[in-house]
Order: sequence, then C-alpha cells, then structure tokens
Amino acid sequence: MTVLMLFVLFTLLLVLGVPVAFSMGLSAAVILILDGGVPLLVLPQRFFSSLDSFPLMAIPLFILAGNLMNVSGITNAIVRCASSLVGHVRGGLGQVNILTSVMFSGISGSAAADVAAVGSMLLPAMKKEGYKPEHAVVITASSAILGPIIPPSLLMVLYGAMTGLSIGTLFLAGILPGLTIAAFLMLWVWWNADRIGGLRHPRAGAAEIGRSFLRALPALVLPVLIIGGIQSGIFTATEAGILAVVYALVFGAVTGQLDLRNSIRLTRDAAISTSAILIILGGAALFAWIIAREGFPAQLAQALQGLTENRHLALMLIIAALLVLGMFVETISALILVTPMLAPIAAVYGLDPIHFAVVVVISVLLGSITPPVAIILILACRIGEVPYAATLRPFMPYFAIIVAGLLVIAFVPSVTLFLPRELGGYGQ
Repeated sequence: MTVLMLFVLFTLLLVLGVPVAFSMGLSAAVILILDGGVPLLVLPQRFFSSLDSFPLMAIPLFILAGNLMNVSGITNAIVRCASSLVGHVRGGLGQVNILTSVMFSGISGSAAADVAAVGSMLLPAMKKEGYKPEHAVVITASSAILGPIIPPSLLMVLYGAMTGLSIGTLFLAGILPGLTIAAFLMLWVWWNADRIGGLRHPRAGAAEIGRSFLRALPALVLPVLIIGGIQSGIFTATEAGILAVVYALVFGAVTGQLDLRNSIRLTRDAAISTSAILIILGGAALFAWIIAREGFPAQLAQALQGLTENRHLALMLIIAALLVLGMFVETISALILVTPMLAPIAAVYGLDPIHFAVVVVISVLLGSITPPVAIILILACRIGEVPYAATLRPFMPYFAIIVAGLLVIAFVPSVTLFLPRELGGYGQ
C-alpha cells in the first residue's frame, strides 16, 4: 500500500507539472511524514549520502570535456573525416550524419550535445543537397542517441555509480551495441536513399581520407585513452574525466578556438547541467529508499516470475515497460528511477548485469526520441526549422529499426560482452 501511495503521489505531481526530481523527492517526503515512524532527519541524510560518490565526480568532468571539444573546431574535422569515408555511399550526407554521430560520441557522451553539434552543421547541408527536411531531422535525432551508448557515456557512469558495476567495463560494453544500431540505421538510409532525397558524393581519394583522418585524430584518440587508462588500472573513471578536460583544454588552446571567456562560460554550463542531474539523483534516492524499504524490488521480481520463468520473455516485458516509461519521462530521470528496481531482477533471472545494464540504458534512451516527450527529436526540429508534427510519420521506420537493433543486442549477449571479455578480462 505504501508503494502504491508513493507512485500515485509521484504521478499526480507529474501531471500537475512538477519537475521529475521534485516529484520524486516530495512524494517520498509526504510518505515519510504520513508514516510517522521515521525521523525526518532521514530525508537530508539520504539525499546527500546518495551524492557522496567518487564515480559521480566524473559526470561534470565529461560534460565539460565534451563542451570544450565541441567549441574547439573538432566537429568540423569529424564531419570532413566521415564525409571522406562514406559520402560516396548511397544516402550521401545521411550516411555522413550517422558516422559523424558515432565519432562524436567518443567526446560528448550526451545525445543533446550530439544533436546540437552534428545537426547545426549537417542539417542545412542536407536540406540544400535535396534531402527532405523532415527525414534529415529524423536521421539526426535517431543517430544522436548513439552519444550515451558509445563511451564515454554519462548514463553508463550513472548506472555504474548506482549499482557498483565497473564503469570501465560498462564503457567497453557499449561500443559494439552502439555500432550495431549505427549499422542498422546506415542500412536503412542506404535502402531508402532514393525516397528521402539523399545524393552520393564523389569517392574521396586516399590522400584526402588520410588528411581528414589526421585532422579528426585528436577526437578519435580521446575515447581510446579514457577506456585504455581505466581498464589498465592507470586511473579511475573520475581521473579519466580530469584527463579528458586537460586534453580538451590543450586541444582548444592549440587550435586557437578556446579562450578564457569561452572556458568560463563552458564551465558554468557544465556546472548547471551537473546540478540538474544531481538534484534528480538526490530526489530519486529518497524515492528508491522507500521502495527498497518496502521490499518492492523483491515483490516485482516475484511478480515477474509469477508471469513467466522464461528469462527472454521477462527481458521483453522489461524492455516494453521501459519504452513506455521513456515516452513520458526524461532519460536521466527514468534511468535513475528504474535502476534500483530493475537491477536486482537481473540476478533473479540469471541475466548478466553488464549486458542487462546496456539493454536498460538503450531502452530508456529510446524515449528521448519517442513522442510525446521526444526531447532530442524536438531539439533536432528546432535546429532544422522543421515542424515537430511533420516528423512523426517518417520517424516510425527509424524507431522500428532501432528497436530491431535493441532486440539483437538484448537476445545476443555476445554483442555486448565480447569486448569486456576480450579486452577487459570480464568474467574470467
């Protein structure tokens, strides 16, 4: 009954327009007040203890590093490199858009940063080249969700901090799933090129490919340094964030695109973004504590087992529930909300926790491009100056393609676990 009241209050506050973080925190506070058996001092204790985590310090650092790299001229270099590699393939700039998102993911870790950087450069060019504007926007938004899958990923840092899983292993686990979804999207653009208006570019020569690769090399090296350093034990995820910031500052200074004013503004932006995430995390900690105190995760696992003993069917039910949740709740909020409830279920069904983490992250991420909330799709529409309603119909095939990729990842665990086992020694 307590958990039911908690969810009813949470839903009511959301309907009234209260931000998710405050909806979780306030509903938890009301339940504790009504309970009467728990000192209210628990509220600030639980709130701040959830934030007292060394891995969480990596979040502002990776956000700042991505911001710094984005203004240092690296996006243009990545676009040129991607264009030289796949611009001649059916679909032209659509293929370039997707590959650019893959490469940009290694420095941003954020879907919003990806769609802002890649969209602002490629959407005008795609429309000028003959792409139907709504299709150009949908491709940009769909490929932007690769940002939080391919490392370094803010969502993987959050999941690892909440569950105690190795962030380095989660980073490795996200690489092949991200590339799998990218491959599915590129195949669809290739198949659909004539209908959406994509044109091929002339094939680039070896010299041009080499020059563009060298210009983009600083961005491509960064994720290798981060993952290699974490997995080799040279530094932690938080220390990797410091390395990323220093690397970005040096690169910006060398290119001449970064000055003191830019650095201060970007640091402020990173602090504001981090504060929003931490407020959500604190409110979710109160919410999750009441849920755990009432034994709801165990009850949920028991209810799932009552429905089915089949782990694959259980995973399908979880994915379906997360897709629905993501349609109405912002990505970070949804992940923080469901992780304490769902992580124990992986153990009950014998699912690998790293594999399960990647499936959960991708499932929740899909909500950021799924109507009605669709934050990333709306952002792409604003950048591309396309009415939101015009994208809903062309969006559906891309959604189906990403879901197909997600199902491959969910039911072929080796896609996720191959690199952690081969490069990280996971499970050995």
